[in-house]
Amino acid sequence: MTEVKAPRRRTNTRARLLAAAVDVFVERGARRVTVDDLVSAAGYTRGAFYSNFNTVDEVLLEAFKEESQRLIEAVRTAVGEQTDAESSGSLIGAAFDAVGPMQDRWFVLQSEVVLQSLRDPDARDIISATFTTLSEQLVEVVGLALDRLDRTSTMPTDLLAQTLMGVFLHSLTMRTIHPDDPRADRLLEDAVPQIIDGLSIPKTSA
Repeated sequence: MTEVKAPRRRTNTRARLLAAAVDVFVERGARRVTVDDLVSAAGYTRGAFYSNFNTVDEVLLEAFKEESQRLIEAVRTAVGEQTDAESSGSLIGAAFDAVGPMQDRWFVLQSEVVLQSLRDPDARDIISATFTTLSEQLVEVVGLALDRLDRTSTMPTDLLAQTLMGVFLHSLTMRTIHPDDPRADRLLEDAVPQIIDGLSIPKTSA
């Protein structure tokens, strides 16, 4: 029985460390976070940390991966449930409602990971691979959204996905710097549906 429980216990420890790490990174900023900060927040010892991770930067990247996966899955689920979407506006609205509770935390982690890639060239390849995986998943979700709208993109779907992600990131930047600026919401509520409609056509016309 010990051989079965030990891996499970280690998995739970890793999960709790990562969950606690997100709050610590968001509150303190990655450059100010120490191993002691992370284990204190999770209720573990330094030994538990080093049984699962080597550095704080490794935890940051893993936390970003997990939060990105949660974000993508939330969008995928919201879009997938729109089997009779009346318009791109209603579909996009459902998607952004789904990610609303987590988008600010994800944005902080994303910003910290980008900064890490600038500061540490050795980590850049690993971070690049993470963003590549995220981009591939986003392309799949955009493809699903087009299917739900019965439309097809007039440009490569990966470029459309990157365009939408760029608008999303800019809206989060605006919201962070100017919380009361209504243009951040307008980018998501008005601009994104128009971008989709403008860069796609009904499948019957393809």
